[in-house]
Amino acid sequence: MIFYFISLISFLFFLIFFSFLSPKLKLIDKPNYRKQHIGNIPLVGGLIIYLNIFILSLFYENSNYMSVILLTSLLLILLGALDDAIGLGVTFRLVTQLICCLIVIGSGLVISNIGNYMSLPNINMGVLSVAFTVFCVIGLTNSFNFIDGVDGLCAGLALISVLTVLIISYINETLVYLVDYEFLVMFCFTLIIFLFFNLTNFSKIFLGDSGSMFLGFIVSWILILTSQDKNQIIHPVLAIWCVTLPVFDITSVVIRRILRKINPFKPDRRHVHHILIEMGYNKYTTTIIIILLSIVLNFFGIIIFYLSGPFPSLISYALLLILYVILMINLSRKANSF
Repeated sequence: MIFYFISLISFLFFLIFFSFLSPKLKLIDKPNYRKQHIGNIPLVGGLIIYLNIFILSLFYENSNYMSVILLTSLLLILLGALDDAIGLGVTFRLVTQLICCLIVIGSGLVISNIGNYMSLPNINMGVLSVAFTVFCVIGLTNSFNFIDGVDGLCAGLALISVLTVLIISYINETLVYLVDYEFLVMFCFTLIIFLFFNLTNFSKIFLGDSGSMFLGFIVSWILILTSQDKNQIIHPVLAIWCVTLPVFDITSVVIRRILRKINPFKPDRRHVHHILIEMGYNKYTTTIIIILLSIVLNFFGIIIFYLSGPFPSLISYALLLILYVILMINLSRKANSF
């Protein structure tokens, strides 16, 4: 319990420190046509979360890979904060993500196989492993960045993702092989503390692009680490079920932007949270609906996997993704009619 208390105290310290510095660092989010919050809000959530879990990680036995991921994330956080401050743009963010991704891959952590399906053994990626890993990590990093549009949503989805990993590990009885178990629990606790300040008006803070990218980045590597471990904590197909909603949303948005011949990285109001808000739901109800949907989807995938196996689980994922895209297109048209 002492570490939870230390985590809370250190979080509060960083909250006060960075909230005071945020105007000087230009880490302030101002309302505009896409951002409908009231007043200027410090964009320091990512910095606080990172520093809090980094300091606490020094007290735990982490895997070598997790140590590399955390150290590399510092570069992502710092360059992301620079982008938040002066707006360096999409290209800068993508290059930053690519560099950080390649650093972790250089440590030896890659998606080497995507699991066994029916009579097929583990499908090895071979020479495509590095390219596939880069695609997955950058894609998932941006999915969390894209969906960070209402209070509590991005951090809430990251929390659900990591909790899902822990639950699957418990079901599989592989927690004993999860070297980073204590770190993941403390990571979840830090996210819960952040959500309090993000969802209330008491010293309100936002993640910023640096924070949402960091959450997407670390969740990506947690999934790779646990699904590619020699003891295989979770099956690779279960890894994608841990991040169902973020993947579904970015896929839906990118498809609709391409169909409209719009830059896939250009901000708009086509995300699921924007659609729900335009349909009349307030931001808190919107967050609750999406979080509950994420939980339902994640556990639907887990149930399918354990009842029918990896291949039916993978097919179910693909079918649900198609249904989600169709649903979002229809809901978007309905929202625009209000």
